[in-house]
Amino acid sequence: MTANRPPGQRWIKRPPRPSRTTLPGPPPRVGPGVSHLLMAIATGVATGIVGVVLAQLAGARAGVPGFAAGLGFILGFIVLWRGFGGTRQDIRNLFK
Repeated sequence: MTANRPPGQRWIKRPPRPSRTTLPGPPPRVGPGVSHLLMAIATGVATGIVGVVLAQLAGARAGVPGFAAGLGFILGFIVLWRGFGGTRQDIRNLFK
């Protein structure tokens, strides 16, 4: 006899624990497609043109409107692409 059991009772085993069910993982990620790429390029071109117009209206010296066009293109493209949830790897995957 042990001190934990009253006399005359048998030891009752604890029932087995239910097996752990695994939670399903997140769904596979679907990146932006070619249509999103084309929209981002169009937005980049449009913001580049706006940059050129604003630089010319401000009376910028030679070379600055071209810089504004490039900067506008890059910023417009990046902002929209990231807005779609795209990454640099998604761009690489489009051309595989």
